[in-house]
Amino acid sequence: MKKKILGLLIAFGLSVPAFASITVSPTRLEINANKIRNNYVSTAIEIKGETDKPVRYRAYAGYFSVSDKGDMLMDDNVNDSHNISKQIRFVPSEFTVPPGKSQKVRVNIANIKSLPDGESRAILYLEDVNPKEMNVPNNFGIGAQLILKTRVGVPVYVDKGNFKKIGDVESFEVIKSQNGYVAQAKILSKGNSKIRYYGKIQVVKGKKLIDEISIESHVVGAENSYTLKEVISKDKFKEAGEYTVRLVLTYNDENDNKKNIKKDAILEMKGEKI
Repeated sequence: MKKKILGLLIAFGLSVPAFASITVSPTRLEINANKIRNNYVSTAIEIKGETDKPVRYRAYAGYFSVSDKGDMLMDDNVNDSHNISKQIRFVPSEFTVPPGKSQKVRVNIANIKSLPDGESRAILYLEDVNPKEMNVPNNFGIGAQLILKTRVGVPVYVDKGNFKKIGDVESFEVIKSQNGYVAQAKILSKGNSKIRYYGKIQVVKGKKLIDEISIESHVVGAENSYTLKEVISKDKFKEAGEYTVRLVLTYNDENDNKKNIKKDAILEMKGEKI
């Protein structure tokens, strides 16, 4: 007996190994509508398919929001004035990419002037038209065949009107854990457009820099928050005394100017074994 199971493999602007070697460039679109004279935006994405066989794709748009955990929440049916998925058209909307070749797809966004102030969003999907079949190992006499479709998503953000990108750190603390310490910060996006931050955590004793840890870039959704957690090895606090753990974040505001945020947490080590 064999059952067929439909699966969907999703990636966002990345190559998906094993099942589909598809690459999309750019990996995201960020548009300032205030710099556009017309009532529409026209841009393009490039899709590079598999190297050994042609693959047929179709392009369509959906909607997403960003949760307070930094996750993309997909809901194509959301009735939101910031949902621009219905205003997007693709040329072509279905196409075949020859082996090892690339295909450019024009992305047109209409009625830009009708958008509300702030950030509007959509997700551009590239989905293979012909699903792939994969046999699943036989268990207890029941076999299965996985019908796998690949979908790659490219987020698009459009800022319009009076939009603001305002970052802040509400709290920053260092918590002792089983394997060392965890630096935890609640990062806020107070404006009506997301912020995309990057930065570092420094461990300082006196005037000596003990360590510097790079922080992975992350998005905080408009009028939302995100909790950053970064592990710091206990080996960084070997000596007794006072340590400063410093969070340094950088993001670009609505005028593309760099903004820095610094927050300190103090640890007093007594020299006992951690």
